[in-house]
Amino acid sequence: MALALDRQGDRQGDRQGRGGGGGKRPVIAVAVPPYANRTIILACVLAFVLRLPPESFAFVPAYFFGTVELAGPLPTAALWRGLFGHVLIHGDLTHLTSNMAVLLLLGDVVEREAGHLRFLLLFFAGTVAAALTEGLLAADRMAPLIGASGAICALMGAFLWMRPRFGLLSRRLPRRLVQGAIVVFALLNAAMTLMPPPAGSPLAEVGWGAHAGGLAAGLLLGALLLCLAGPRRPATVG
Repeated sequence: MALALDRQGDRQGDRQGRGGGGGKRPVIAVAVPPYANRTIILACVLAFVLRLPPESFAFVPAYFFGTVELAGPLPTAALWRGLFGHVLIHGDLTHLTSNMAVLLLLGDVVEREAGHLRFLLLFFAGTVAAALTEGLLAADRMAPLIGASGAICALMGAFLWMRPRFGLLSRRLPRRLVQGAIVVFALLNAAMTLMPPPAGSPLAEVGWGAHAGGLAAGLLLGALLLCLAGPRRPATVG
C-alpha cells in the first residue's frame, strides 16, 4: 500500500521536538486499494471467457430512443440490461485487451484518488452517458453498442482534473504526458463525431459518440466530485 509522508509537517515536528515542545505528528496519506476497478476488469474478462451473448447485453439505441417503426423508450429488462451491461461485452481479444489495459492504468489511479464510491459514480455515469450519446447520434439506432470504452473515457475526463499522489502518474512528466494524450484523443473524437467516417470504413465501427459522451460526463462529474468536494483527509500516525 502506497504511503506519502507530509514532509513539511515532519520538519516542523522535528524543530518543535528539538525545542522540547513536543513535535507535530507527521501526516500520512494512504492510497485506497482499487478493489472496484479490479472487480470490473475481472468481470469483463470473465464475460469474454464465458462468451456471454452480445445480443443479451448490448445496448440497442432504438430500445431507448425508438425508430419510425418502433416506439421508445421501451421499459423492458433488455433496455436496462443493455444500458449498463454493454460495458462487459467486447468484440474480440484486441478490443478486450486494449480497453482493459487503459482501465488498469487509469482506473486504479482514479479510484485511489477519488475513493470507491466516487469512482463507481464516475464509471457508471460515464456508462450511461456514453450509451445515450451514441444512441442520440447514431445513424442506425438498431446497431448495438458494446465495450467499456465509453465508461473509460469518463475516467479520462476526470483524470484531467487530478494531481495523483501515488504511483508513476504522481510524477509531473508522466502525468502531463497521459493528460496530453487524453486531450489529443478528445480532439480526435470531436472530429470524428462532427465529421463521421464513411459507412464502409473500419473507423465507422468505433463508437465515437460513446467516447464523446463519456469524456463530457467525466469532465463535468470530475469537477463536481473531485474538485468541489475537496481532497480526502489523510490519516494521522498515532
